[in-house]
Amino acid sequence: MRLPGPLGDFYRNGGNEQLYDVPVITGDLIIDAGGYEGEWTQGMVTRYGCRSELFEPVPTFAANCQRLFARNSWIRVHCYALGGLSRTAIFSLASTGTSEFLPNATEEAFEVLVIDVAEFLKSLGDQPVACFKLNIEGGEYEVLERLLDIHQMHRFKSLLIQFHQQPPGWEKRREAIIERLWATHDQIWCYPMVWEKWVKR
Repeated sequence: MRLPGPLGDFYRNGGNEQLYDVPVITGDLIIDAGGYEGEWTQGMVTRYGCRSELFEPVPTFAANCQRLFARNSWIRVHCYALGGLSRTAIFSLASTGTSEFLPNATEEAFEVLVIDVAEFLKSLGDQPVACFKLNIEGGEYEVLERLLDIHQMHRFKSLLIQFHQQPPGWEKRREAIIERLWATHDQIWCYPMVWEKWVKR
């Protein structure tokens, strides 16, 4: 069965393999926000010999990543979420779609520590980030807005972003973010609401 639209285009053009074609070299730092089972981080570290800061707020997924990378000092697993401000939030469990922004919380809702992305960047000192992968089920809007507002987008050599159709108002926020990203980055390819790749000029 042929998938229609941008999702089909994404897979016809190489699918997830495209997510590894980024400007990263040995020793570089990447950030994997929405690490899930650690596949992207594992692939990146294997290919490039880079270092990864992986964020995964779902306890079972985070624990699996911690076990997987327990002996790899190049990978740090953080069992919390990145956001636009530090807070405690309630996430609803929905496998790969687990999010703070699902319309109806379930009995499987759980508490998550959200850390201000600006505070985390500060902890890195002046370290540039070769690639920032964002797949955080609606949280990408506040993270990108925060980085743009504090004028830190220049620190990211490349971005892999999966935008989502949540929370309410996402359409205008996405348009505004993209308009602002053009000031520092070029959009290399875009499969709308699937994945898009940006590289610093």
